Amino acid sequence: MMSESSVQGDAGDVFEVRYQHVIVEGTPYEAGKLQAEFLKSTGRPPISYDPPEPEKTAREMRRLYDQYCPGLNDELQGVADGLGLPFEKVLFCAYIGLAAHHCSHVVALPTITADHHVHVGRVYDLSLEGADLRLCTTRIKGKAQHLGFSEMLSGRNDGINSHGLCVTFSSSWDQVPGGVEEGKGLYYPVAVRALLEHCQTVGEALEFLQRTPILDGVNLMVADRAGNAALVEIGGGRRAIKTVNHDSIEQYLLSTNHYTLLGVSEHNPNSTARYEALRSWLTANAGRINREGLKGFFAREGPEGVCGYSRELRIGSLWSMAFDLSEGTVEVRFGPPPHNGWHAFTLDGPVGVNEYQAVFPGKRT
Repeated sequence: MMSESSVQGDAGDVFEVRYQHVIVEGTPYEAGKLQAEFLKSTGRPPISYDPPEPEKTAREMRRLYDQYCPGLNDELQGVADGLGLPFEKVLFCAYIGLAAHHCSHVVALPTITADHHVHVGRVYDLSLEGADLRLCTTRIKGKAQHLGFSEMLSGRNDGINSHGLCVTFSSSWDQVPGGVEEGKGLYYPVAVRALLEHCQTVGEALEFLQRTPILDGVNLMVADRAGNAALVEIGGGRRAIKTVNHDSIEQYLLSTNHYTLLGVSEHNPNSTARYEALRSWLTANAGRINREGLKGFFAREGPEGVCGYSRELRIGSLWSMAFDLSEGTVEVRFGPPPHNGWHAFTLDGPVGVNEYQAVFPGKRT
């Protein structure tokens, strides 16, 4: 879904990539039809795949969606009808999120923040090829409104909802003890979408995650505006949870791309380095943490920071987010530092599509 063009910058060759901010509302089917209109108008068709047993896979995905994320099948039908495609073509939107090997995320509770707000930060790293590059504001009747980046077209990588619940993720699939059993649960983007639409608090989110099968190897972090947060590590049927609140010894949570709770001894060295850089920054700035501080830290490349982009591999920080759960707002940087600035968002705004240009190092391919 990427659109890019080459330009000459002060630091050598760079290229521009177009991101979208899509705002949809209405019933699930109406929201799907709107998504189809936006996809047609911008020339971004959904990327699909062909599973080995399409009929069986479709039945199972429909069942899981109806049970754990009701309304999603209706939305996908709206997309399919709007694009004139078979339902299965939209249902089987490509899932490439497991390639996100360099994501980092953190939550800081009010006792260690300068303004006594709940702050969440996240950096999302992936290959540009095939990424949705869509920030979505979703206002569907009967569900919590939410804002976050899409995956698998109608899934979500992250986001904040109208109740002040925030959800972020990082991949840990290559650290899964015993491997992941394919086809035995929800892909994480659907689980994130369900959390944003149906949960108001960390307690509700944990109840949902404890009863919901999720087949990925992921670290999910949930936080609410009341000052509760939890890290849920999921891998190969095993789960481990760490919670923090105002009574906890630790007043923050963080995660990168390895497990810290599941007892896995072999860790990705890059993930460990980013984890330690983030933890060092949190402890050094306890009591002074705010959104501007998070944004400043997210401008640092490794090993002192957690961001970066490889012009050779075309892999790196596709976006960064700084949430203030107490205000219900988020700032987003489209693309990697240092070339790109920040943009502020709320859940408001008229239905439609806005576009943002991000600058990446390297040449257009």
